[in-house]
Amino acid sequence: MSNHSRGLPRPAPHSRRGLLLIEAVLAATVMAVGLVFISRGLSGQLKALSAVESYETLTALARGKLLELEHTQLFLSPPVDVPREGEFSAPYGAYRWVAAATPRKAENGESLSSLVRLTVRRSDRASPAFTLSAVWPTDRVPSAWF
Repeated sequence: MSNHSRGLPRPAPHSRRGLLLIEAVLAATVMAVGLVFISRGLSGQLKALSAVESYETLTALARGKLLELEHTQLFLSPPVDVPREGEFSAPYGAYRWVAAATPRKAENGESLSSLVRLTVRRSDRASPAFTLSAVWPTDRVPSAWF
């Protein structure tokens, strides 16, 4: 015998609208959380890409300037008096370079070679610096670099 025939109240039919509303809210919440993680991931990737691009620019500028300095100091006779620091030309005007040398002493105290360091960095904003080093004969290093 059913509940209805005994005089008990009939259960209300399930409301499909209420269930659909809960499903929609849950789906929207899951999508919103997913989009937050995706946007953070993309933001991190863009920052990493920017850092790689900055590093590549610093590396290329430093290598080019070191080759230029080596040419003017090591391969021209007599060596040319070059500045110790400077800026790059456009479109890299925001980058600066600094050259410094440290004499390397032999066991007898004589200095036949010097460690030359060239550092390149951006001057218009905080960024990492890039340094290249090379060993040059001391007689080819400008005295202003010491």
